[in-house]
Amino acid sequence: MISTSFVVTRIRERDLLQHKVADGKAVVKKMQLAIEELSRGQGPPPLELVRERLRNGATWMAPSRLFGQIIVMGRDGTLWVGNQDPDRSVKPGDPEIASVLRTGKETTRISRNRGILTVTAPLFAGGRCIAAIQVPVRIDRVAHGLRRSQQLVWFYIGLNVFVLLVFGTFLLSRMVIRPIKRLVKTADHFEDTQRFSHETEANHNEIAHLAISLNRMLKRLAENKEQMEAQIRSLKQANEEILRSEKLSSVGRLAAGMAHEVGNPIGAILGYANLLRTHVEKNQEARDFLARIEKEIARIDTIVRELLDFSRPSPGSSVPVDVNALVSESASFFSHQKLTRSVEFETRLEENIGMVWANPDQLKQVLINLMLNANDAMEKGGRITIAASQTPWPGARERSPDKGSAGFVEIAVSDTGKGIPKSKLNDVFDPFYTTKPPGKGTGLGLAISLRIVESFGGAISVESVEGKGSTFKIRLPLERRV
Repeated sequence: MISTSFVVTRIRERDLLQHKVADGKAVVKKMQLAIEELSRGQGPPPLELVRERLRNGATWMAPSRLFGQIIVMGRDGTLWVGNQDPDRSVKPGDPEIASVLRTGKETTRISRNRGILTVTAPLFAGGRCIAAIQVPVRIDRVAHGLRRSQQLVWFYIGLNVFVLLVFGTFLLSRMVIRPIKRLVKTADHFEDTQRFSHETEANHNEIAHLAISLNRMLKRLAENKEQMEAQIRSLKQANEEILRSEKLSSVGRLAAGMAHEVGNPIGAILGYANLLRTHVEKNQEARDFLARIEKEIARIDTIVRELLDFSRPSPGSSVPVDVNALVSESASFFSHQKLTRSVEFETRLEENIGMVWANPDQLKQVLINLMLNANDAMEKGGRITIAASQTPWPGARERSPDKGSAGFVEIAVSDTGKGIPKSKLNDVFDPFYTTKPPGKGTGLGLAISLRIVESFGGAISVESVEGKGSTFKIRLPLERRV
């Protein structure tokens, strides 16, 4: 409606201007007819007579308020009619008149204040242009009326825009802004542990659909977050295992070289010690020195053998092993040693937990090593608990990748000792790392145990609380019985 009013106003303005242009052209036509009457039946009329006739015509039209002062200028630049009004003075060589005299074509122009419409046209006599006439048509009243109409149109446009803005703002605030603010407030107070929900006045509008979409998005984000955290944990564990494998490989090569270089001199030293013993049978002090030498050499030999076991673990032969029987045998053997007199032993064995595929001697070596470490961690005595149970594989995996087993057997060796600092838990399986005093440990026991367990397709981990004790867990794939 507003656009229609604006277009109608513009069309009306164009029609009125065309009407005024027609009035100006009508005056030009009358002047041209007056010249033609003078030359009818005769040759070209005298210029003085033409000037007089044009001057009379302009004087006759002067009282009319439709036109301003009419100006006629000859080709020689002399003013024939007009130029009495200082506001309408025309100088010789006026560019607009000069253009009409040169081209012979009429022109129209509207003044800057839109009060005068000027029609400039050539006048002909005898077939040639003898002068140019300039007719100013007054359009100030028309322009004033058009301005009033435009003002009225703009007023209605502004009123309609204002009403639309007020009504639109109200609707926007009620249907969009307020629900979105409530939605933002709900989202700001959203916690990871709660379900996102938002209700609107109409359950079928866009805000309700947005809330439902946000709810689904947050649910997917929570699921993706859990999956990402699980993948990050898996990547960290895999990275730690790769670093540990590289470290063990490097240390293994170093240990093999050291064992070979140290083993030969030790054998020679032991041989010379045995020869010396036959020459100092009556010298008690010398014999005591030789005994000490042999003891320390035997200790070095033990370390060398452990290095060889670490660098080239014996493959052994794996067979189905009854875990409960092996755990009971190992606990019974270790509990009858003199160094465990102040330690209580407890076994918690789940019935019918199944068999694992392993080398029984090597698995027993691992258990003895873990119990020995647990005993050393309890200087004033305590309790060692050995538990065995069957547990399914964690997460979505129902089967182990090893030998098609349906789960694994977990053997846990716990103590009530001083525990391991949290910052040191990742170092306990490194070769040559030990918390024991010098001379009481080589730091190879857990590293060798780790290699043995991994050779069975299992894993070993540790949990510890400083001051309360530690728990080492061995997980071995459960052998599926045919």
